Amino acid sequence: MARHVAFFRNLNLGQRGSPTTQQMLDAFAAAGATDVVSVRVNGTVAFASSAPAHTRDLVCSTLMRQTGWADVALVRPARWVLDLAEDLRPIEGNAEVSFFDSRRDFPKALPWRPETGRLTVVRAGRRHAISVNDEPRRSYATPVLERLLGLRVTSRGADTLFAVAARIA
Repeated sequence: MARHVAFFRNLNLGQRGSPTTQQMLDAFAAAGATDVVSVRVNGTVAFASSAPAHTRDLVCSTLMRQTGWADVALVRPARWVLDLAEDLRPIEGNAEVSFFDSRRDFPKALPWRPETGRLTVVRAGRRHAISVNDEPRRSYATPVLERLLGLRVTSRGADTLFAVAARIA
């Protein structure tokens, strides 16, 4: 079974409206996933599955029934995440990765800075964007990209991607 990483949107393990770590791990196990590791409380989970989208769908359904959490989770192959983490290393500043699933190319020329400022998108494609925030430890990309793309987006700081890469390498 291949390794994958799920990035849950609006989920913080243990907080009201979100599952506990154990509920998350149990939901993945019930969905047939193996090697399940909750990397961060922000809803970043590594797992092995031969049908990752189906596994994700079952997990989301279980979490909605058990906790009321109802949003999206984007799944990426572990190899893709490892390569993305390597791509992040040379980017200086307050890098943040935003995940989404688009059928279109990114609609702006890069680097792109929205009129509202606060961040600059330095790389982007149909599945993710890499932004650099003006202020340290701030996250501005999710709402900006949701408005631009008309899609649900979830974002993680570079430190989370490095932690995931270390766990799955």
